[in-house]
Amino acid sequence: MTKGWKRAFLLCGALLLLVLVNVPLAANAQEAQGAVGIKAGQYAPDFELVDHQGNKHKLSEFRGQPVLLNFWASWCTPCRLEMEDLADSAKHYQGKVQFFGVNLADQDSPSVSAAFLKKFGVEFPNVLDEEGKVSDQYHVLVIPTSFLIDKDGKIVQMVQGPLFNEEIDKLFKKVLN
Repeated sequence: MTKGWKRAFLLCGALLLLVLVNVPLAANAQEAQGAVGIKAGQYAPDFELVDHQGNKHKLSEFRGQPVLLNFWASWCTPCRLEMEDLADSAKHYQGKVQFFGVNLADQDSPSVSAAFLKKFGVEFPNVLDEEGKVSDQYHVLVIPTSFLIDKDGKIVQMVQGPLFNEEIDKLFKKVLN
């Protein structure tokens, strides 16, 4: 074997070794990230944000009734797909379950998100997470992400991805007697 081939062979071997060592480390990091965060049975962290009109809303103001907390953005295609069903379900379950939306306003413009809500007939409260602190607090990695919270403020379930009427009905059976 020539000197050039030996060098290339050693370099390829070193790169392969580097990959083999780092792949398990990356997998463990992802598992650790998944293990960190809000879990069912924990109390939902309280927060206070403003809506499009500047009114302050706290999650804790809905204590005493189940809450569907939904993180979304107007540019998110799955969010667009679910929003009409969320608006319809919010009307259907009015007085039984409180819907509460959190717009990732650090990635969205307030005027665009307000128009988005109007387009889909959304009447339930929506607040602006302009600095992304609440989505970070809830460890929201994808949107839409929804949290079903019971009347005592405990997380019942987290759902990543869009929710449609049928899934919403099944989900609410867990908190409605």
